[in-house]
Amino acid sequence: MTTSAPVLFLPGTLCDERVWLPVWQRMKISQRRYVPLQWAATKDDMLALTSDRVIQDEKVHLVGFSMGGYVAALWASQNMEHVASITLIGYDAKGLSKEEIARRKQLVTMLNSGDFKPENPAYFTRFVHPTHQESPDVMGVVQSMAEDLGKNTLLAHTQATSPREDFVKALAKSKVPVNIIAAADDEVVSLASLQTVADNIATANMYKVENAGHMMLLEQPEKLATLLSNCIDV
Repeated sequence: MTTSAPVLFLPGTLCDERVWLPVWQRMKISQRRYVPLQWAATKDDMLALTSDRVIQDEKVHLVGFSMGGYVAALWASQNMEHVASITLIGYDAKGLSKEEIARRKQLVTMLNSGDFKPENPAYFTRFVHPTHQESPDVMGVVQSMAEDLGKNTLLAHTQATSPREDFVKALAKSKVPVNIIAAADDEVVSLASLQTVADNIATANMYKVENAGHMMLLEQPEKLATLLSNCIDV
């Protein structure tokens, strides 16, 4: 079965289309659309970039990774009549924990003072599974995106999407299919927390990716391609 509805892909913080390329290369999608959140400086920019890729009266499959999951959920809550399904990868619809909010405030302070450079490899050890931290196809891509997008993008993304609303009730009320994809070893968004979200949404399907951390798109692209193909029926 091939879906006729377009598929919108939204990247995570400090990411661009490179985070999706390994997955796209393993999928066949007739109408693939990318939302370039790396161009956005504010939350309104992110929503506008998403809306720009949706034609009047059509329904789309939303696929958001991490921060992109947040933007997908936010846009969907305002435009549910245009949503065929929503797939959230490494994103907790309950919002940010107190610990994560505190971590982000510290990061913003360090970025503003010039004490932190996002391309520092130590920053990414929390995001990349230990087995992939020497891989040019994983850590290499993550660092390249950080170097190219820079601290201003990281600062804008962090400030624009912190704190985050709780969308569990809105997704549960929507009745659209909700797919939640979690990495077994994600240190940023825990598997247990995402399972709780899935348990509170009647239309939710929960999928676990083994041997992967937060950057599962780069770490297990074959698995993600298979899961996404099933989620959107391509």
